[in-house]
Amino acid sequence: MYISCPCPPGTPSKTFEQESQPPRTLFLHQNSPWTMSGVVSNSLEGPDGGRPGWVAVLALWTRNLMVTGITKGLGIMLPILQIQLTSQMWIIGWIASLTTATSGFVAPFGGLVSRRFGAGYVMMTCGVMMSAAAIAGSFVENSLQLALLYTLLAGTAIGISNVVAKEAVGRCFTKNYATGNGIARTGSSVGLIVFAPLVQLFLDTYGWRGTMLLVGAITMHSVASGAVMVATRQPELDQSNAYQTLPQTEHTNSSSAHESTLRSHCGSLWKFVSKNFEVRLLLNSRYWLVAVISCCNIYAYLMWIVYFVSQAQSNGFTLEEAGSFVTIAGVANLFGTISQGPITDRGVMSSWTLVAVCLVMSSVSYLASSLLTSYWPMMTSAVLILFSDGVLSCQTDVLVKQVLGVELLAGAFGWIGLKVTLLLVALGFLPGLVYDLTGSYTAAFLLIGSVQAVPLVPLLILRYSQ
Repeated sequence: MYISCPCPPGTPSKTFEQESQPPRTLFLHQNSPWTMSGVVSNSLEGPDGGRPGWVAVLALWTRNLMVTGITKGLGIMLPILQIQLTSQMWIIGWIASLTTATSGFVAPFGGLVSRRFGAGYVMMTCGVMMSAAAIAGSFVENSLQLALLYTLLAGTAIGISNVVAKEAVGRCFTKNYATGNGIARTGSSVGLIVFAPLVQLFLDTYGWRGTMLLVGAITMHSVASGAVMVATRQPELDQSNAYQTLPQTEHTNSSSAHESTLRSHCGSLWKFVSKNFEVRLLLNSRYWLVAVISCCNIYAYLMWIVYFVSQAQSNGFTLEEAGSFVTIAGVANLFGTISQGPITDRGVMSSWTLVAVCLVMSSVSYLASSLLTSYWPMMTSAVLILFSDGVLSCQTDVLVKQVLGVELLAGAFGWIGLKVTLLLVALGFLPGLVYDLTGSYTAAFLLIGSVQAVPLVPLLILRYSQ
């Protein structure tokens, strides 16, 4: 049977499997690697995650697959939606960007809803919201309705589920966290491979409304993965005893009592916000260092995705050749995602060293790609960039856990998601503007490569300050 440890509010605790019949209360030492800010209500099975851990990996893998499907599907349907909804292309494309922005703005709420309702139930709800956005989208009559559905439903679900699922994986694994995280992230790679031809087949057979219905039905699989998390008793945080109301003293006059009550309410509100949104992270220099590493890597990768095909064409390559670069590089990204886990988990190379190598390799490839005009050098550059991204996208999460600890994962992932969104909104146009001003992608990709090299500085600071 599983017994939780009732501890004073705010005291880290853990659950244990007790084989004997008489119930006993066990207390966990404060320095345990699995301590958290609340009370853990269910136990982990196995030495490193066990079944709950791999169920969390399955949920994150499914979530990544479905998010790629719903966003990639919208991208493939852009031309036909422009015609059917009698809208301009930039408006339909803006819907996809707004959905991504919304996911970043709601990300800091992921830890709060996970602690309040449980990771499994939150993943089920997010699956319903993503599916409902696609299904309801099949009935829209104009682009405004489609924008509201995807922004409010899909964008919110994408942002919340990303934080909740990644935190669940990080909470369950110790030695094999990089491997589990890497396996989960292959869902995005599989989604890119599978959904592009599948959505095109749906469009040719059933039209855009039927395609949205089918994509929504497929996305409903996220609900099943969340239900499996609930059934396997994922370790959740119980915050029911996190805060207590302070009694007011009767021997005070009305003005002092009112002032005391107001001060008490303000203090309680601040405690609630600080606790559930991990505001203390914003005052933590180590958090800002890992945030810079993660944000710069994501920004550089997304700018490559947006501008690479145009840059390749400006270097003299055909559209088919540019497409082949992306396809082969996508396979390299999948290989990098899978291989990084065994490399670090088995002690072949430390996370710090692997991240540093990939940062150097990718930044040099960004800088060189705008100067390459031969097929195989350009192919090599694209492969190195996406292979490095496959490694870095997983290893930056590992660094967040190593530097900040497991109890701050949800808050760290949430605030990093918000910062990535703000960075894209503020500077996402910059490479395109540089191209418009110079007429060449050379300066634009020099900028992207420089951004990718910036994380080397905070990485070295973190490495030698530990």
